[in-house]
Amino acid sequence: MPRSSMNDSTHRYFITATITDWIQLFQEPSYAQIILQSLGWHRENYRLFLFAYVVMPSHWHAIIKPIDMTIGMCLQSLGSYTAHQIIKLLKSDGRSDVLSIFQLKKRDKRSQYSVWQEIFSENIFSEKFLKQKMEYVHNNPVAKKKLCGDRADYLYSSACYYDLKKEPIIKIDDVNDYLCS
Repeated sequence: MPRSSMNDSTHRYFITATITDWIQLFQEPSYAQIILQSLGWHRENYRLFLFAYVVMPSHWHAIIKPIDMTIGMCLQSLGSYTAHQIIKLLKSDGRSDVLSIFQLKKRDKRSQYSVWQEIFSENIFSEKFLKQKMEYVHNNPVAKKKLCGDRADYLYSSACYYDLKKEPIIKIDDVNDYLCS
């Protein structure tokens, strides 16, 4: 269920979305791909600027700026699409173990499952705070989970772009270009 922050069309937002019960679903590439595909689609279709992202085994972070929509609408779109695709893939993969957890934890009478424990957005109101959140996003695989030795080597992150000027798995918008314009 999205938890919204103050909507301000001039702000960027730090996003965190966590799978119910912190299930490590995104360590499987097909499930991580759902998040990446959704972020990429939203960027390519001018629904948001995507400045940074990381997909961890049980959650993901991004720094975005919605285009022509509120942050709440943006989170709803990302959360709803990814939840439906995750449920669809879980059913296809016969993952009744995970589906039953999502069913037990459901929070909304309109839905049979609760995929997301929380989708949280935080206003980024200063360049200093932006830099802090960029570092947090990109250091997450190294500092928190030791998933890689160098953050630029983590496949599901935009760190390679900022550290090595190498294209990440999905395209992003360079935050430095945005700050200069």
